[in-house]
Amino acid sequence: MKKWIALLLSLVMIMSVMNIAVAQEPLTATVAGFGGDVTVTVEVDGEGKIVSIAADGSTQTPDVGGKAANDLNEGVLAGLAGTELAELDAAGIEGITGATVTSEAIKTALEMIKAEATGAEAAPVQDGTYTVTVPAYSVTEQMTLNITFEGGKLTKIETVTAGNTPVIFATVEENLYPRLIENQSLETDVITGATVASGAVKQAVEKAIEMAGGSVADWHKPVAKSDAVVELNDYDVIVVGLGGAGMTAYLSAAESGATVFGIEKAAKVGGNSTNTSGPMAINPPSRVEANGGQIVPPEELLADWAEYTTIDGQQDAKLDVVEMFINNSGETLDWMEKYSFQFGDEMKAFFHPAGWKVWTSYAGKDGKTKDEAYVEAMEAAKAMNEKNDYKLELTATELLVEDGKVAGVKAVAADGTTYLVHGKSVILATGGFIGDEELSNEYIHGVWRTEAMTQCDGAGIKMAQNAVNANLYNLDVVPVSHIAQVYNIVRNDDLTADQKAILTSLALDKAYPVVGEDGVKVNDKIGMFFAFDVWAAGPTYYVIYSENEMNGFKENGLAAANTPMFLAQGGTVEAGVPVADLDQILSVGEAYGDVFKADSLAALADQLGLEKLTENVEDQGGAYYAIKGASYVYSTCGGVEVDTNLNVVDVDGNPVSGLYAVGNDSLGVLLASEKAYVTYGGAAAGWALTSGRLAGAYATAYAKGE
Repeated sequence: MKKWIALLLSLVMIMSVMNIAVAQEPLTATVAGFGGDVTVTVEVDGEGKIVSIAADGSTQTPDVGGKAANDLNEGVLAGLAGTELAELDAAGIEGITGATVTSEAIKTALEMIKAEATGAEAAPVQDGTYTVTVPAYSVTEQMTLNITFEGGKLTKIETVTAGNTPVIFATVEENLYPRLIENQSLETDVITGATVASGAVKQAVEKAIEMAGGSVADWHKPVAKSDAVVELNDYDVIVVGLGGAGMTAYLSAAESGATVFGIEKAAKVGGNSTNTSGPMAINPPSRVEANGGQIVPPEELLADWAEYTTIDGQQDAKLDVVEMFINNSGETLDWMEKYSFQFGDEMKAFFHPAGWKVWTSYAGKDGKTKDEAYVEAMEAAKAMNEKNDYKLELTATELLVEDGKVAGVKAVAADGTTYLVHGKSVILATGGFIGDEELSNEYIHGVWRTEAMTQCDGAGIKMAQNAVNANLYNLDVVPVSHIAQVYNIVRNDDLTADQKAILTSLALDKAYPVVGEDGVKVNDKIGMFFAFDVWAAGPTYYVIYSENEMNGFKENGLAAANTPMFLAQGGTVEAGVPVADLDQILSVGEAYGDVFKADSLAALADQLGLEKLTENVEDQGGAYYAIKGASYVYSTCGGVEVDTNLNVVDVDGNPVSGLYAVGNDSLGVLLASEKAYVTYGGAAAGWALTSGRLAGAYATAYAKGE
């Protein structure tokens, strides 16, 4: 044995003398990117020279940040092999146009790796206030912040323009700003429910650090988390998720005499329900009286609903639950008006051919917003019992089960504190799974663009599956979709507002071939409202143009001016007006992954993987363009199965005592597999509010043994 050790030591000495490099352990660093963390791994040899660099952009937008990471891996990063790590100029690496956030994250991670490996001293920041502008969530306004350093520390962040929905951005100002200042670290967690806005703020701080002469890598120190455990006992009802369904469940349970605890992972209540216009409500008693009689024949509505949800002669919805919803939704409207909400005086028809007046808008009373009304309702419910409480930025992770029965919820707070909340019943109201990539890929054909808060990540569905083997029901229902836009919306000044309007118009024109990811045309499935029907193509679609058609737009203008109902960017577009700057628009669109060009239709099909494109689009010869668009969805529709008492049903068909699922966590029971959301108007919002109200009362009765 001693001979082998001696031999090994001799070999190491020989290699050192001969200057042969000995591989070291890989070095890694992780930095927040656009849609999630970006991790960079660097392998170096014994001489400190780079062997390889790999950037993992799997959490980024596939065609933008993900593609940028791959392009950098195969290009400039691969070319750095052989460079001494100590001499690496990460800041000088040219990023990918249209993927600034991901590119900067990769460069920052490299700087962090270099600083750690070389023991470089931190670069001080110069005192002062620096004004920074970055793209944020808004499609019409960027974020501008004044960021102040004093004594080498971050001391103040001031909003000039938010570039975000005000009530959502308020959660960033109230929570992220002070935490960044307290932690002095860009590793501070983003605010759930305001991920994009949080990322934009951190990007602005990074730019300010660089403007002040500092190194962003120095500002990525770990932030300590609490390991404390808090136990809360003896609740009648625990509500997980405080959006529309969770709010009415909490309020109903409290009103029914229960002690209630609410759990919400975002930094505000209301969830996606505060972003919707209004709910379905069938024959609200107050409106029926004002109308002088019944507004909608419920039996006809149920029959029409049943016809829509029948597939190949088999009923796919649970009609007893549909009927329960129809019969109770009107009362929900009047019940909510007892509290802080005000609904429209008249019921209105939506897009269904029958023209039934089943929908109305709502807001807070006395001119207040929905967000204010939700807070007031929660506080009113909390005041009904001194034990009642709710906590924001608290993420439920699992259901507690004792002796085979649901007995509470385990959750983790933003500071790392674990909460064990014990109670007799649990209502799941976590909003579906639009924020979960794995479930989206498995059930709804991929990850969809959203006009929603993506904290809805299937938590309730997964917890019910894991704890009680809950039965899944119609998870493959098409997401709620009323919006279409280019796939990667240009949110900065790379294009003017009018130029953005032209690019958008090209992405919304059904007069040209519209194809899905397989290259199959869906034009025949698109009716009067492009945005309502283009989901038929899947999460993404392409509008195909020949180069001759594009040249015609330059000389004669667009054949039609197509403007989006939502997510418009403030510009104007007119048909018949020559688009002299079309080449510039297309070039920027190409950099953002919205425009693709190839020398032929077949080459375009190969480039985009559109296998059936040449079979579905007539080839006019010459070069071709594809404009990439997307349906921007509000939520998923499928979830766990429930019965008419809103009890979760297990895979054996048995209701689970003490466990309820409401809103988008159980909406699938009203709908049909692979079919679109019903078009009566506000069904998802109506189901959220009504199922929550009923479940709150049912859970209370169960907890009290009634």
